Amino acid sequence: MNLLSFFKAAKPARLGLCQVHAPLTFSFTSVCNLPIFLIVLVFGLVVASRQSCSAQAAQLPAEQAAAATTFVDTAGVVTHLTYAGTLYSTAWPQVLMALQNLGVHHIREGYTNAPAYSPIIQEHQALAVAGIKSTYVIPLDFSITPQAIKKLAANAQDMEAIEPPNECDMSGNCGGGGLAGIANMLFFLPMLQSAAQDLNVPLLGPSFISPGSYALAGDIASQIKVNNLHIYFGGRNPGNPGWGSFDSQGHSYGSFGYWKDQAATDAPGLPSVVTENGYISFPSTSTPYTVPESVQASYLPRTLLLSFKQGFKQTFFYQLLDEPTSPEGYGLLRSDLTPKPAFTALKNLLSLLSDQGSSFTPASLPYSIVGAGPTLNHLLLQKSDGSFWLVLWLEQSSWNPVTATPVSVIPQNIAILLNGSYAASKDYQFNATGNVVSFNQPMYGNMTSLTVTDQISIVQIVPR
Repeated sequence: MNLLSFFKAAKPARLGLCQVHAPLTFSFTSVCNLPIFLIVLVFGLVVASRQSCSAQAAQLPAEQAAAATTFVDTAGVVTHLTYAGTLYSTAWPQVLMALQNLGVHHIREGYTNAPAYSPIIQEHQALAVAGIKSTYVIPLDFSITPQAIKKLAANAQDMEAIEPPNECDMSGNCGGGGLAGIANMLFFLPMLQSAAQDLNVPLLGPSFISPGSYALAGDIASQIKVNNLHIYFGGRNPGNPGWGSFDSQGHSYGSFGYWKDQAATDAPGLPSVVTENGYISFPSTSTPYTVPESVQASYLPRTLLLSFKQGFKQTFFYQLLDEPTSPEGYGLLRSDLTPKPAFTALKNLLSLLSDQGSSFTPASLPYSIVGAGPTLNHLLLQKSDGSFWLVLWLEQSSWNPVTATPVSVIPQNIAILLNGSYAASKDYQFNATGNVVSFNQPMYGNMTSLTVTDQISIVQIVPR
C-alpha cells in the first residue's frame, strides 16, 4: 500500500480531520505491517492538523484505570511448606528470599497442627512479618475442629483465608473421589464455615477437576464467600478460546469464560479466585502439552493480566519450585532453586507496577490506540503519583502444544493518541528471558508509536 492510499483509508469519507469521532478505532489491518516511520508520518499529519481544533481532547475516549497496586495484590503462588524433606523445608531461607524477590503477597499452603514452637509455625510467622499471607487448604479429616484451625491462625499469624479439601472429585481423594468425595466435602463444609466466621476470614469454595462437579455440589453460596477454580490451559496461550464442548453460555471448555460459568453454578453472584494455574516447562521440550521455559515466560504474566481483566480477585501459580513429590516442570524455580524466565518475568512485572504511595482513587485517561489488530490486548493501570501504565501485548499462541513446535507471531506497529495533558515517557519491553529493556518513548505532537509482540510492553504515561 502506498502512502496516499493508506492516508485515504485512514480518513473516513465525508469527515474532516477535526471531525473524526472518538474512539478512533478504525481497524487498520494494513497498519500492522507498515514501518513505524510511516505510521509516525501519517498520524503526525493527522495530529498536527487536529491540534488546531479546540475540541481535540473531547474527541478522545476516556478509559477508567485500575489501581496498579490492586493488580499487583492479585498475584499468589502455591507452596508446600508441609512437605518434609523437600526443598520447601530443607532450604527455607532460600524459599523465603525467593518469595520476597518475586514480590507476591499471597501463598496457598497446607494445614498443619504443629505446635507453636515448631519450625513450620516459625516459617509462617516469618512470612507474616514479610507481609505475605496464607490461604490454608484444610484436608478432609473429621478430627479437625474449628478450635484447631483457630489455634493455627493464632500461632501462624498469616492466615487470610480457608479453603476446603483439594479436588475432592479426583479419584481417590476425600474418601473416594467422584460423588463420594463431593458428598464428604459437603459434610465437612459447615465445620470450615464455622471456623471462617469465628476468624472473620473468607471461606473459599471447593476446587474440582471436572466441570460437572460444580453442579453436583449444588448451590453452596450461603456457606462460602468466594468461588474457587483450578484453570490449566494444557500448554495453550491463556487467552485461547477453548478446545472442547460449549456450555449453555457459549463458552468452550478450557477458556476463562467456561470455568467462570461453572463456578457460577454452585455459587452464583460470588467473586472468584484461581487457586491453581500454571504450565509445565523445560529449557526445551518435544513433549506435547508442555512448553519451553521461554514460552512460559510469555504466557504466565499474560495469565495474570487476563485473570485480572476477567475479574478474578487472586491468581495463584502452581508452584514456586520443582520438587520430586509433585509433577515435574510446574515450578517457577528449578529444582536447584535457580529462577526460570517465568519467575523473572513475573518478578519484573510486579516490581514495575508496584506502588508504595498512599491510597487513592484511580482516574481515567483520554487516549486511543490506532493500528491494532484483533489480538491486541491492553490493561490500563494508574499509580498514586498520577502516572498511568498501559500494558500491551498480542494474545496469540507462540507454541503448538499438540506438535510441541513454535508458532510465529507477527509483531504489530501501533500508534497511541493522547491529548495535550499527557505524554508517553518510557516503554518497558519484556523478552523471552523474562528481563525488561526500557526505552525513552518519544512523542510526535500528541502521538507516540511502538511495536507490540506476544511479550508484554508497558508504556508509562505521565502528566505534561
